[in-house]
Amino acid sequence: MRPFAYGLIGLIVSTAVTVSSGFASPLNSKLLSLVPPGAEIVSGFENHPVGQPHEHGRLLLSTRNDRLDLDDWQALAGVDGKRVVDEVIEVAASSGGGRLTEHLLLVGGHFDAERIFKAALLNGAETTEYEAGTALLIKPFAREQGEMLDTRWLVILNDRIAMLGTEVMVRKALQRYATHADIDMPLMERLTQMRSDVTSWNVVVGSPITEESLVFTQPNSMLTRLIEGAELLMVGTRFGPKIRVDFSLHVRNDHAKGVLTEKAASFADVFAKEPPAVSGSQPQPQRPLGNLSFEADRIHGSVELSASEFERWNEQGGFARRLQEPISRGE
Repeated sequence: MRPFAYGLIGLIVSTAVTVSSGFASPLNSKLLSLVPPGAEIVSGFENHPVGQPHEHGRLLLSTRNDRLDLDDWQALAGVDGKRVVDEVIEVAASSGGGRLTEHLLLVGGHFDAERIFKAALLNGAETTEYEAGTALLIKPFAREQGEMLDTRWLVILNDRIAMLGTEVMVRKALQRYATHADIDMPLMERLTQMRSDVTSWNVVVGSPITEESLVFTQPNSMLTRLIEGAELLMVGTRFGPKIRVDFSLHVRNDHAKGVLTEKAASFADVFAKEPPAVSGSQPQPQRPLGNLSFEADRIHGSVELSASEFERWNEQGGFARRLQEPISRGE
């Protein structure tokens, strides 16, 4: 079969709530205002219960530390059988050394902080005091020795919001919570460019440091080629009977013409239905680019996939995290 690209749909800019779908705009997140300004990677998803068919899943671009934070939160909160997780945001930011070593996990829902803290203390965690309360000090788990290098802070506010991450990032989030801060303006402006019905979303500020820090299953995947040299990459996903993935890529104006031409070919690869030809095989015809939309400094489009096509597309594209199941919501 000849390879061909999926038809691409122009990206619609909207911040309204899509009532009929039951999903809210990312801008309605109760956690978004806690994200510290200047973060290079901010990703999030809504966690819908298993009883809602086709309405769960997530597609996250994240660092290894982000992945471990989410895994460890689920392990720590596992003692709370009645916990409910409504939404999750992952954040990665650069430190003074220029690498994305600062990380933060924000979880919104309903939790039994006393039970979670008690179990963690029995397993060797320690506590520290901050201005308004007590934080747990979470050392790297035995299974992640050599991967996780930080002793993280865990704070649970009013049994509704959990924060797990480096001390610097948790303190910044706590300060924003205490002062009732508004959503960081650059982050807000970027999220307004996403469709309001996406249930999993990513905002990635491009740089060589960011490119090196993202975790992909394939180091030279199509996605790595897409983000290389980009100023900003945004990916939003809407899970339903069909799975829609929206992409928007921005470049600097002084490099726009040449880079956008190059990225158009990368988009064709990312949205290709058939895997690229392997080395030594018969050359394949050039894939059509589909209905991509171009502006002066950006390119954007969407693709709709079935569940099986989405899984194959993930393997082909090199995404490291594309879980279809919602994270545990307790009993």
